[in-house]
Amino acid sequence: MNADNSFACRVRIRVNRRVSAAIPPSPTLSKGPKGLGRSPLRSSPVRLLVIGSLLCAPLAWPAEQRKSQRDYDQGLRYEQSGQWAKAQEAFGSSLAAEPTLQAYVHRAKAEAALNLPEKAFADLAEAIRLAPRSSDAYRARGEIYAKVGDHRKAVDDFTRAIDLGGANSSLYAARAASREELGVHELAVDDYSRAIRLRLDDPAPWKGRGVVLTVLGRYRDAIDDFDQAIRLKPDATAPYLERGFAYGQLGNFELAIEDLDRVLRLDRNNGRALALRGAAWAKREDYQKAVDDFTSALERMPRDEGLFMARSSVYAALGEHQKALADREEAVRLKPDSAEAYLARGGTYHELGMHDKGLADRTEAIRLKPDLAEAWCARGSAYFLLGDYPKAVHDLDRAVRLKGHYPEAEEVLAKAQKALADHETTKDPATIPAAALEPERALDKAPEKTPEKPAEKAPDPLPEPPPPLTRPSPPIVKTTADPKSAAAHHQRGRDLLNQGKYPEAIVELSEALRLQPDLALAYNARGFAYFLSRNYPKALADFDQAIRLNPNYPNAYHNRSLARKASGDAAGSAADAAKAHTLLK
Repeated sequence: MNADNSFACRVRIRVNRRVSAAIPPSPTLSKGPKGLGRSPLRSSPVRLLVIGSLLCAPLAWPAEQRKSQRDYDQGLRYEQSGQWAKAQEAFGSSLAAEPTLQAYVHRAKAEAALNLPEKAFADLAEAIRLAPRSSDAYRARGEIYAKVGDHRKAVDDFTRAIDLGGANSSLYAARAASREELGVHELAVDDYSRAIRLRLDDPAPWKGRGVVLTVLGRYRDAIDDFDQAIRLKPDATAPYLERGFAYGQLGNFELAIEDLDRVLRLDRNNGRALALRGAAWAKREDYQKAVDDFTSALERMPRDEGLFMARSSVYAALGEHQKALADREEAVRLKPDSAEAYLARGGTYHELGMHDKGLADRTEAIRLKPDLAEAWCARGSAYFLLGDYPKAVHDLDRAVRLKGHYPEAEEVLAKAQKALADHETTKDPATIPAAALEPERALDKAPEKTPEKPAEKAPDPLPEPPPPLTRPSPPIVKTTADPKSAAAHHQRGRDLLNQGKYPEAIVELSEALRLQPDLALAYNARGFAYFLSRNYPKALADFDQAIRLNPNYPNAYHNRSLARKASGDAAGSAADAAKAHTLLK
């Protein structure tokens, strides 16, 4: 109690002593020494103290209330100016003088702004305890739940606030935003529609509903909503940005670029606008402008792996595969669990002739996302181009089964199945796949064997071809190839090639060619080992020799096409690729 109040109490005690004389005496205390009937308590200090405290109490409570209100009003002023620490302190002083619902609610808002959610939740729990049917408290708590990302609890509190009679446009819009975060798109549209009906002149719900409609693929409806938001607030950038995105999704890139230009005139550092405009330029095949916009966006958002992926696609379209590879490697570094990043980088590796790395990346994409049909299709297509038809058929069939209708995979699958049927007994092992060797009748002449002991031949995982009619059919005996034969060295070379041991493979294949200089399969296999080692001159020499020995050798033409492309001979590469395609028909 302050000094002024104490003085007032003393004055009031003196003034009211006359009033106390009018109080009837107590019968039990009426006998005084002179029989005057006055109680000793009537004029005693104890009686005066009791009466004084009763008279002072009504003065003390209004004073505390006034102080609480002054501090609360000061807190509101700090809140409006964004001085959150001072607002928290002022509301705290108000609560110390007198705990009220609104002081708890506003202190919680300040604590949320100061990133103190636990304190905010504690204050709002106290507010709800004081006023269990307060829509303000539930709404404030819902807003903080939304801020910390707990949108399910946010929706529950917003719904309770609405049920308690606090429904207004902004509350429905807040619940719509949390429902959108939860993926409940149709309910979000309903809430935004209620918000719009309650306040037709607010652009925020129009813009919010438009964003949800784009997620639902209703781009024309979304554009109508963005038009309304722009009409109500022409200087806002967000509706132009979102409308530009919707125009792009409809393929109207000219209008998309116009909207995005408007955004960038108002906000030149808007990274999303730069990214979307870059995508629009890319769709119009204006690749240099697309690269410029993606590069500018990356300067503002250097850790966005999606931007690196987008720019890499443009580089790939321009044939600048080394630049595309650099961007895709950065995307993998930034997001090592992205199957799409590995899939894209694998494609670039194949473009650069690094097929072992390309297959490894596509295998990793499948491991990360086993139901990604595009990854199975990509790896299957690579196996097909590399001549490993069994693996190609397996992967492409999986892609078709995962996606149902998949024309690209179906087309390559049909070609792989035909190639597998046409070349089942003469498949070439030279392009990384584990293919069967041809019968050893094409190798060194072996000593004549008796019918009781058949001629040795290399193991063949595929069914053996029927024996010539001019020779008696020997009993089937599983044997091991002569370690000194060309076939054995060829087999070991192929195994080492599959393991990525290229120098060792070259040694074994060279020995096979020393033993049998006309073995086209070995020239092709050794050429491919040189190619994977990036020794393109030796690779081309071996592919040339393989084709001289067998002019109808599709895998040799295909491999020479890759080597010529890596060496910069684009025309020769295209000619060889066409020849390989013709031979596989």
